[in-house]
Amino acid sequence: MRKTGLKSIYLDYDGVIVNTVETIVSLYNEDFKYYKKFKSVPWYQVYTWNFTECNCASKKYIDTYFNTPRFFHRIQFMEPCTKDIIYKLREVYNVKIVSMGKHANLKLKEEWIEKNLPGIEFIGLHLKKFKDKSSVDMKDGLLLDDNEKMLFNSNAFEKVCFGDKYGWNDGWYGPRLHNWSDVE
Repeated sequence: MRKTGLKSIYLDYDGVIVNTVETIVSLYNEDFKYYKKFKSVPWYQVYTWNFTECNCASKKYIDTYFNTPRFFHRIQFMEPCTKDIIYKLREVYNVKIVSMGKHANLKLKEEWIEKNLPGIEFIGLHLKKFKDKSSVDMKDGLLLDDNEKMLFNSNAFEKVCFGDKYGWNDGWYGPRLHNWSDVE
């Protein structure tokens, strides 16, 4: 059943469709486990956008993970039901994935989406050119994103924050869905 006024669902990739934090932390824990000051970090205890909990790695080092095939070989859907729910939404709405990144990151995301979510449109925005997702006209739909900045700056008909409160979305007081069962 279509919600009145909505034609499209715009989904963020990192932190909404896939568990980026878990993947970054697993790579960090693997790469730095023999360092003197290393302390294993559980992914669910990361609350900062720049992964300061991963204290043996610089922000620049963490950022390199986002642009490696290794990251995309390891990344998983947020929940086992995520893919099925996206395709259920597609039966009623135009479903589009809107994500930001650098060139390599966007190409690798596009390949991952083609392989794991065939038929779903991908809109990649390069971080050098765009600061947020406001360049994408979303007035016909709902934006589901875990970053309050993207929600605040979007012209989406409806805006919903995905996931629990973190440093990158604790200023959002609008609607929030905590998991993919809530989305369904």
